[in-house]
Amino acid sequence: MTENIQNQKEALAASIEMENKGRDFYLKTAEKANDKLTKDVFNFLANEELKHIEAIKQFYDAEISGSKTDFEKVVGNVDSEKARQAIGKLFRGLDKKAPVDKGDLDAYQFARDFELNGEKFYRQAAEKSTGPNVKKLFEFLVEEEQRHFQMIDDSMAYLENPEEYFHRLEGWHVEG
Repeated sequence: MTENIQNQKEALAASIEMENKGRDFYLKTAEKANDKLTKDVFNFLANEELKHIEAIKQFYDAEISGSKTDFEKVVGNVDSEKARQAIGKLFRGLDKKAPVDKGDLDAYQFARDFELNGEKFYRQAAEKSTGPNVKKLFEFLVEEEQRHFQMIDDSMAYLENPEEYFHRLEGWHVEG
């Protein structure tokens, strides 16, 4: 995917475009979703993409101007722990039965593939990065894509089989 990208500026610009496309998809999917969980998950992911866009833009602007960027300061507003807590809240208090809509599950599958492709792109971009902070940004984005993939995967598991999802979540086991 990064074969045609010649430098960090192009990689950062491509990243912004990819995050914008992801955000648009998540917003449209949330709007069309039949299930409240699906709406909440995709709205959450759209907001996450917006945070990534802002972080990437700061690095891109610094790269264009030739100035340095403080990685920790730029990604500081993307708090992974807060995101994990928000994800947990989406699942708390849900009924044990969820309406399963084929369209929603198809959207989740597409989103999983999108996040996997994003992870691959960012991993390759990190390997080709020459600036240490830009490399750290791409590595950070790899972790974000992995976290989003897990959230989507958990959502699919819940929608497909709520009882099994809670069984897995609570780590129940059968003794015999």
